[in-house]
Amino acid sequence: MDIVVFSSHELPIALGALREVALADGALARSDPQQRAVLEELAALHGSRVDVDDVDGLPRVAPEAVARAIPDPHRRKRLVQLALVVAMADGEVTAAAVDAVEALARALGVREQGVGVLRLVARGHRRLAQAAVRRRVVGALAGEVLRDEGLAGLRELIGPLFGAGLEDRARAFRFKQLGLLPEGTLGRVFWEHCTARGFLFPGESRDAIAERAVFHDLGHVLAEYDTDPAGEIQAGSFQAGFIRRDGFAFLLFVILHFHLGIQITPIAAPQVGLFEARKVLRAVARGAACKVDLSDRWDFWDVVHLPLGEVRARFGIPPLAAARPREEAA
Repeated sequence: MDIVVFSSHELPIALGALREVALADGALARSDPQQRAVLEELAALHGSRVDVDDVDGLPRVAPEAVARAIPDPHRRKRLVQLALVVAMADGEVTAAAVDAVEALARALGVREQGVGVLRLVARGHRRLAQAAVRRRVVGALAGEVLRDEGLAGLRELIGPLFGAGLEDRARAFRFKQLGLLPEGTLGRVFWEHCTARGFLFPGESRDAIAERAVFHDLGHVLAEYDTDPAGEIQAGSFQAGFIRRDGFAFLLFVILHFHLGIQITPIAAPQVGLFEARKVLRAVARGAACKVDLSDRWDFWDVVHLPLGEVRARFGIPPLAAARPREEAA
């Protein structure tokens, strides 16, 4: 999911459209820092600078004007998805904000399921929103597995969520042997990551993660995000970035789960208020810079023996220090 997509002449219009969503529920009038930060960070990622005062000076743009200025379908889709992020950023999804996103999507000819999800949230139908996002996320991961490996592959992928995974001692032993690799290699660091946190290796038990899903924790290691809730929203955003097909589903997932308190995954408790616009958008951008979709049949065994830094460089993952928000890096 790339988010650095707008040309220099499109960017002010895109930011203006996002501001309209925030203004719809009066959020910017309340000086909400996260909605402002979305606009500022998106500008920074595009090589521009928009500070708090500049946000108030952005042009007022009607959806029809946005459609005339941004004709490309991919950029239109991304703008609607970013508008949904703005609608969620302050932690309160309002009907007015969803109306504004829906009007923008209609003018741009974009069909995005997330609009319907936020409509459900605004109306208080959180369980329906939960079910819709779960279907989308599982579909994004499971559809290809079902096509390639049939029902057996699908069971292996989602079975552990219900304590119905497959025990495989040989597979578990192969993962445990990663601890014998030299220090600093991807495999050794991954082994340390899992062992220190008590994570089970694939095949170790019926509720251990499937091997096809190991890319998530390998993403933690490659991107240097912790597994606490604040780290998980960034790791999920990084994952949204590197997933080439419907990465936005995963961004929607982590914002709902770790910011709006709507439980999507049964593995972690839902959280409220953990969306930090600069960190989340930077994580998405780092994931988008990754040359490999780690979720798409990536054979990590080919690189587990390599130094972690070399793997990051090979895949084009920017250093975490370079992605830290400006005030943190100072």
